[in-house]
Amino acid sequence: MTEQQYENLCAALLGAGNTEEGTRLMGLWQQASSAERAALADLFHVLRTVPYAAEPLAPPGELKQRILSLAGQPEAAQPAVQLWKNWGTESVPADMVIRRRQEGDWEATGVDGVQAKRLFADGERGYVSMLVRMAAGSAYPSHRHAGYEECYVLQGDLRVGETVLSAGDYQRAAGGSVHVVQSTEQGCLLFIVSSQHDELLV
Repeated sequence: MTEQQYENLCAALLGAGNTEEGTRLMGLWQQASSAERAALADLFHVLRTVPYAAEPLAPPGELKQRILSLAGQPEAAQPAVQLWKNWGTESVPADMVIRRRQEGDWEATGVDGVQAKRLFADGERGYVSMLVRMAAGSAYPSHRHAGYEECYVLQGDLRVGETVLSAGDYQRAAGGSVHVVQSTEQGCLLFIVSSQHDELLV
């Protein structure tokens, strides 16, 4: 048996060949010496066990999207960085709005580690009131304010440029101003009132 025939037979035994090729190569198996058969059987056994010998690893989060993209499949919709732009005015009594602590859901933004929870959206004025939760080490990209923005730090730390805000600190940014990247070392919880029309600068 030649070296090429040996390699082809290995491929057939592993299911890499088509049915016709496999049938032809199985004829070679019948012609193989007992020593060649024994070697092939040992090799086949080793190759079948290799996948189970490696430590299982979780694939990168973006792998599925990359594969779908290469296969020509549409990618699943990703959460918007400024998801509050899509929050419409809610139908509530005009005189009073109350949100209980357990009400509402945290929504993932398109920024790793940053989530938002809607408190109230005023689509007519284009403003939202929300809680923003940032995980330790996360950062929110630079943006230009379409209107004023108010931020009160409820927990943790928030770095804005060279300024570090802590629990109890308040910040107000005027319309037209630019926020540089905002980041947190330990994580933070923020109460924010903001325009729905801010512009990302990335």
